[in-house]
Amino acid sequence: MMKYILGIDVGTSNVKAVLFDECGNEVSVSSRESRTINGAANQVEQDMLLVWEKVKQCVKGVMEAGAASGEEVAAIGVTGQGEGCWLIDKDGNPVQNAILWCDGRAVDEVKAITQERPEVGTLYHTTTGTPPLLGNQMVLLKWMKHNRREILDKARYMIFCKDWIRFKMTGEIRTEITDSLTSLIDVKDGSIAEELMKELDVYEYRRCIPAPARSDEVVGTILDSFADETGLRRGTPVIAGALDTSATAVGLGAIHEKDVCVILGTTCASEIVMKKEDCEFGAPNSRYEKHPIGELFVELQPTLNGTPNIDWMLSNISLTKDFKEIDKIVDSIPVGCGGVVYHPYISVAGERAPFYHPYARASFFGISQVTTREHLIRAVYEGISLSIRDCLRNVDKRGTIYLAGGGAKSPVWAQMIADVAGMKVMIPSGEELGAKGVALMAGVSQGLYKDYDEAAEKACKFKRVFHPDPGNVKKYDLIYELYKRVRIHNQEIWDYRHQMNKKIKAIEED
Repeated sequence: MMKYILGIDVGTSNVKAVLFDECGNEVSVSSRESRTINGAANQVEQDMLLVWEKVKQCVKGVMEAGAASGEEVAAIGVTGQGEGCWLIDKDGNPVQNAILWCDGRAVDEVKAITQERPEVGTLYHTTTGTPPLLGNQMVLLKWMKHNRREILDKARYMIFCKDWIRFKMTGEIRTEITDSLTSLIDVKDGSIAEELMKELDVYEYRRCIPAPARSDEVVGTILDSFADETGLRRGTPVIAGALDTSATAVGLGAIHEKDVCVILGTTCASEIVMKKEDCEFGAPNSRYEKHPIGELFVELQPTLNGTPNIDWMLSNISLTKDFKEIDKIVDSIPVGCGGVVYHPYISVAGERAPFYHPYARASFFGISQVTTREHLIRAVYEGISLSIRDCLRNVDKRGTIYLAGGGAKSPVWAQMIADVAGMKVMIPSGEELGAKGVALMAGVSQGLYKDYDEAAEKACKFKRVFHPDPGNVKKYDLIYELYKRVRIHNQEIWDYRHQMNKKIKAIEED
């Protein structure tokens, strides 16, 4: 009898439940839009209970589709947006909205760590493998202590997005290693980074951090109430799961050293799979996170600025939102857009990879009277592609890029990325790679695959391959140098702009 695996992906803008067969085929998909709550001072939050309701709707929708019975679902894996701060009390209720990974409120805390006490910033980076950034859970914990201590003191557990969903399904409180290693874990021995917490003056909240589990470890079974509501089998096992970027690597089949994957989504995440002994924890402009498998890590450069640039372009520049027409427009404009370069730092929280700057902003460089709307449209795509190259500057170009995410649907963009990076690009079959990743982990946990090599061989397939055009590669080498020079020059200007806006606001308030 064919067995099925359920993967749940709790993203920032969408929540999905995906049913896979043992061959990795997407048998049924149910999706719900998820809303963010945007406040002052670049604050981005979500209603935790609403997110849970969306997940229940998706799981119920998949099971009601009838592709498989609850008895045929072997196990469940959950992935989701990483970092941020999800707090619950002793009874398992949220004490506030979740603060998300893309939130920009903790600027002063990052400044205090990196500039006022740089030795602590160095300790942070070398201990966790991740520099102190706005969305880090450890940084947000410090912000909470400074600004919402009375709420923080009500919290019993500090978890991550997928941990919240898994808790609601199973009643078990656990966190998991790929999420925890974004800022809470000492990479040397896998323990909670207690010395760092003491230096940051947040050690009193050590009690809020659950012990992290291995990604493919079964940490509970679903509650009877959840099973009965959704149509799943009572007692269905649930694995710990993984951070979305790490899960996607598995879903793409990037399970060996030197594999590269790029996820074109809200955040544009570029990952290189590495052995632990080859990682330089604390190296300038580096960020390492745990791969779900064994002792592997990923050198991760997760920008804040991926496809929201495309959304902005569609709303404010393009006269069409038909992506087939957009592809035709992009393909009609020569490489380099006549010297127009776009820097894609559209997020209100600035940028975090491959550099950190909370006030980075998007801009076009090189516009003249001959620049057209079509030039600007292509420049946006090129700008994101150049940002990917910026993140992969240390990669071995003889390798292959596994390309995933919504942007991977465009063959024109995939070819552009191959040309900009100078590397072969492969597009996977299927679209729900994060959900597939945790589904494969769940399958391994239940013996559906003897190991991850068999899982990848059986379930990871590819539909398109794009080879770099040598002539375009030479052109993009020149364009990238301009892109990088302007980006470096702009950092001082971004600071000035921020201070200028503060002064203008003060004048208006007088």
